[in-house]
Amino acid sequence: MHPLIETAEALRAEADTILRTTNLLDLLQQEFGRVALTGSAHYRLMVWRDIDIHMPVSPERRLDYAALLPKIGRRLEAAGMRLHKAQFLDDYVDPHPLGAGLYWGMEFRDARGRPWKADIWGWAPDDFDYRQARDRTLATALGGADRRLILSLKTEARARPHYYGPVVGSMDIYRFVLAQAGDTLTALEAWKATHQEY
Repeated sequence: MHPLIETAEALRAEADTILRTTNLLDLLQQEFGRVALTGSAHYRLMVWRDIDIHMPVSPERRLDYAALLPKIGRRLEAAGMRLHKAQFLDDYVDPHPLGAGLYWGMEFRDARGRPWKADIWGWAPDDFDYRQARDRTLATALGGADRRLILSLKTEARARPHYYGPVVGSMDIYRFVLAQAGDTLTALEAWKATHQEY
């Protein structure tokens, strides 16, 4: 197995351990009915310690959503982990062009002291359904993609200062590899300039 794939599998196993020992997904499901692991952990394309979770949450429940923090903090503490930072956003106040929602961005240390990031989004229920349908399509496509190339480009992009995110992000890399448009970040930047639609 290629080292990058080994790393991705090891990180996914760590993420699974965190979700299991904290019962985080169970907590979120109890609060909001449904919950979905998404992003690189779901696609098995992890290059760093990051967990993305989506839920259907009506905008009117923003205060319930804001009240998640102490509940999640207690789950982490009970599992021997420690919350380090947290940021709440009610993105309905100033909507992002790609959609508005409720957000908790958290940084914590796992039981071995390793830093993790979690992005937890609450979308309006119809928006959540739309995003889940799109996520299923993407996950299916990525299942047949060049996994090693994706992991290589993500690793290289993250190693460059102020590059991963501001210049290219994971979705850019996924779309680029699925399009079989090249195998370098330079080629990706040129391709992205003419393929802005998501």
